[in-house]
Amino acid sequence: MVAAVVLTPLEQSLAQFRPTPVPLREPLTQGVVTVSGDSVDRLRLAELGGSARVDGLMLRSTSTLTDPRRSEYAARSFTLVFPLVHFVSNSELPFGQNDGALWAGKGANVRVLGGFTASFGPVRLVAIPEFVYSANNRLSIDPTDERLTMPVPPSRSRFSSPFNVFPYSLDLPWRFGTKSLSRLYGGQSSLTVTAGPIQVGAASENEWWGPAIRNPIVMSDNAPGFPHAFLRTSAPVNTILGRLDARFIVGGVHESDFFNDSVADDVRSLSAIALTWKQSAASGLTLGFTRSVFAPVDGYSEVAGSAFDAFRGVGHPNAMSLTDSTMEPGPDQIVSLFARWALPRHGLESYVEWGRADFPVSPRDFLEQPNHSRGYTAGFQWVRAFSAGSSRVRLQGELTSVEQSTTYRFRPVGSFYTSRAVLQGYTNEGQLIGAGLGPGSSGGWLAGDYFRGGWQFGLSIGRTRFNNDAFFLQRYASRCGHDVTIYPGLRASYSNRYLRLGAEFAAVDRYNTFFQNNASCDAGGAGTDRSNKNLWVTLATFGW
Repeated sequence: MVAAVVLTPLEQSLAQFRPTPVPLREPLTQGVVTVSGDSVDRLRLAELGGSARVDGLMLRSTSTLTDPRRSEYAARSFTLVFPLVHFVSNSELPFGQNDGALWAGKGANVRVLGGFTASFGPVRLVAIPEFVYSANNRLSIDPTDERLTMPVPPSRSRFSSPFNVFPYSLDLPWRFGTKSLSRLYGGQSSLTVTAGPIQVGAASENEWWGPAIRNPIVMSDNAPGFPHAFLRTSAPVNTILGRLDARFIVGGVHESDFFNDSVADDVRSLSAIALTWKQSAASGLTLGFTRSVFAPVDGYSEVAGSAFDAFRGVGHPNAMSLTDSTMEPGPDQIVSLFARWALPRHGLESYVEWGRADFPVSPRDFLEQPNHSRGYTAGFQWVRAFSAGSSRVRLQGELTSVEQSTTYRFRPVGSFYTSRAVLQGYTNEGQLIGAGLGPGSSGGWLAGDYFRGGWQFGLSIGRTRFNNDAFFLQRYASRCGHDVTIYPGLRASYSNRYLRLGAEFAAVDRYNTFFQNNASCDAGGAGTDRSNKNLWVTLATFGW
């Protein structure tokens, strides 16, 4: 008989979604599970519905979400991971986030994942490569129009961001060249060795750290996964201090092909740590800490020399005035604290992640200006069951801001994810590793859903003010020139034990695209407003 579900560390969580008993052994076939996909959404719903005790979800990757040893089940020596196909269409502008290696440009875009797993004693191999394709059609608006923005330096690609050169340097191309894109990545692949409570290994998979649903501050799957080594707990462990889960990763991130003409600075090291605490497995409160340090290196062979950067100071590389042209190579950082409080009795969870891009100079500095260089994400999710549990409604909301803090009036401050010391900033292959809404940006998102059986129907609306820190450096920084996107949407999905199918449509209106409104407010964008029709469809076989 063909197995219908994938065994996970939290397999018990999903019993309510399946008519068949939970197997005692890992199934022969399973589906792709990603760190921001619908499988994680179902886990959180199961916890809030009171049917599951979810543990270890605040620090997750595909390998931890799908490892049967985390739930003490027997692993098969070999399993097939059936494909997941993600399709995105944009009619006018690039639009999308948390889609791994995919860059969702104008036109059709496709992401396909699939592969196999193999287990031999303490060793487990997850091989889930990732193929991406983007039509990358030509845009109807040129952000490099020098009548409206500063010229891009000759050493930079003409597709690099003209808004993130100096002092807020970042590798964030507005378009990835003139041709269609297709590439095969290592994807959600890993090799793990388990030794009691500890796991070590190497991976190219994405990591997701923190409680955010859409915009975590430090680690997300908004960019391609990068090659890294890891040391982590094999599952949350009980100690005299409480229940702890920890991760330490060291890897190399790469520059995009559309940043600059130098090959000497293509690779950067990334050293990151994360720790979560719960009083017990049954506790609804989770507290966490993360820190990620990135630095220029001479190639992947030099990454190991920066392995312990996460435990070292980086100074204050961005604490310089706008008139100071210093761009001295060196390490930079992002650090965050987070909390999540889940109350299954009330079907409610709330969470916050608060980060900084610069450590305080002294305790007094922190007490006087704790918001200096800060960024945050805060949100909630509420679920209520009706008709003896056969149907449910849900509300979700999230606010994120990584715009400059008000302390810019009194002292120099950089722009989140950009850097004077690391010119490519906090990116991999030209996409942000942290919050997908963008550098120096802010936004909010609200959604409501109705569930019945395997069906889901929902409405959503979101708003993003993009790259607002860079806006104030433009030639025409008028009150009506902010680059703002509004995106109301409809979504639906269906799942059973054989497949998961989801779709979402958003009518995306972008005002003053690329800050190109040098006219009055009454001009309505002076021809630079754009309407984009965004559609995505995801199909996965088997899974949970």
